[in-house]
Amino acid sequence: MARWLILVPVALLVLPGCPKRKQPERGAELVFKKTGEVRPVVERRLAQLGLVTRITDDETSLTVRIPDVASGADLASVGRLLVMPAKLEFCAEVKPVDGALCASDAGVLIEHEDPPRTDCYFAGAAAGVLVAAANAPKHTRVLVGAAWPDGPLRTFLGESCLTPRVMEAEAKRDNNSDRPVLSMTFDAPTASSFADLTGRLVRRRLLVVLDDRVQSAPVVMEAIAGGRAMLTFGKNATEAEAAQLATALAGGPLPGTMELERTGTYGPPTLMN
Repeated sequence: MARWLILVPVALLVLPGCPKRKQPERGAELVFKKTGEVRPVVERRLAQLGLVTRITDDETSLTVRIPDVASGADLASVGRLLVMPAKLEFCAEVKPVDGALCASDAGVLIEHEDPPRTDCYFAGAAAGVLVAAANAPKHTRVLVGAAWPDGPLRTFLGESCLTPRVMEAEAKRDNNSDRPVLSMTFDAPTASSFADLTGRLVRRRLLVVLDDRVQSAPVVMEAIAGGRAMLTFGKNATEAEAAQLATALAGGPLPGTMELERTGTYGPPTLMN
């Protein structure tokens, strides 16, 4: 009797298994106190770092969550970056009448003036406080800083300030001075305004002001066209500090204030063996 092998197709029934449970997200969290609409700037700065983040905010606080980040050093660096005002300005120096400032050295505390001087631009309203005297030109700002990196502190008068829009910023080390430098590229309107400002200041000082402090005050030899500028840092500055400032400038100045309130983690706690 012949035997036949009959192949019968059998459909495999695949029973649905248990759905895979999504693991709760964990990560690092930074909580800030804030004023103003700072969130767009925070988002741009974090994008410059290439970080995936989740941001929530209200009128007085802002929270940044960074999934799967546990490095305290990284968090500290991110926190420093986000609170930087990064307000860069280029101001024309104003020469005082007769060269009299009454307090040209910003390191000198003004206790009192007896009798008060009236032939200069500064008056001591209180200890350590400099104010513009009544005979100072209108719209004049009292600024403190140095004429060159690592130079002694002094007091400047500035006006006609330009706030640039920085499109690109790159930090590197200058081979000649062995110091960090920051190269900036401006947008077209800033480039035109910067050329006009420096053209008016030939053989005069241009005050480079960051967060209301003069970082340097070079003498302009000719109008600076092309929409590019370079800042040289002091001898104690690090390339990491220069890179952080470059990131902040490219993200734009804060239109308010940020203060780091606390750092920590979010998500469920891990089980320890």
